Amino acid sequence: MANRAKTSPVESTRSVSSGPGRTLRWLLLASFLGNAALAIMAFRFASGPREVAHAAPPPAAATAPSAATTGDAPLSTTLRPYAALGTYVSENNRIPALHWTEEQFAAFQQGMRSSFEGRGYPVDDDAIKLRHEINAKVQSMMKGTPKADPIEEYFQTIREKEGVQRTSSGLHYRITEKGFGTAHPTAQSTVVVSYSARLPGGQALPDLSRARVRSAVADLLPGLAEGVQMMTTSGKALLYLPPSLSFGNGDWPAGVPKGAPIIFFVELHEIVPTENDSSN
Repeated sequence: MANRAKTSPVESTRSVSSGPGRTLRWLLLASFLGNAALAIMAFRFASGPREVAHAAPPPAAATAPSAATTGDAPLSTTLRPYAALGTYVSENNRIPALHWTEEQFAAFQQGMRSSFEGRGYPVDDDAIKLRHEINAKVQSMMKGTPKADPIEEYFQTIREKEGVQRTSSGLHYRITEKGFGTAHPTAQSTVVVSYSARLPGGQALPDLSRARVRSAVADLLPGLAEGVQMMTTSGKALLYLPPSLSFGNGDWPAGVPKGAPIIFFVELHEIVPTENDSSN
């Protein structure tokens, strides 16, 4: 990437409005999973104590107190993620705020298990009515709540879950392999680097990837330039560039949603000695 124009061909006719939608799909995959699960569950249970009375008695696990209150043995490491996913689905869809009775929640659990076993309850008029009521309640609770920025949500997630660090500029990074020596490139340095780019959802961006390219640090994308200066020779790092440190308000390359974070896996091969490079 000798410079933005040379290394990142752009398509000026690309629709700006399509970018945020694609970005949301990549960044909120977990939210979509949770919402899809809720939609399935909402169609699979009967409402209120009346439905419980007409259905088979719920399994013991459906009405048993939680492990936190009974002192049951904790879940295994393998099963804990499933429990965490259940918590996520519940909290993300405001289920605790619906204030169901124990019987209603037991019916809800029974409907989930029935669906899991391939014998889900029919979606009758009462179930459809309840689904609409729940949707209305959730929407009402969400009114007035500031809309979350999906970009910031993504960066917050990787900070919390992946141990990624953040600089004052907004660059997120993780050094995956320390290099040799103590010399770091400067903004005036020339370096030999390899980097591969992808979107948060895993889609590779070959047009933004290079192998053993010689480039002035100042000619790299701002986020790449900042990240490279934190590295030493033979070091490797993951650099997570927010839009402001990649293409900003300018033209974006074809195939890259406008405003999407871009992840670079970078390897610094060499800091090219020059008279103006104080690090050598």
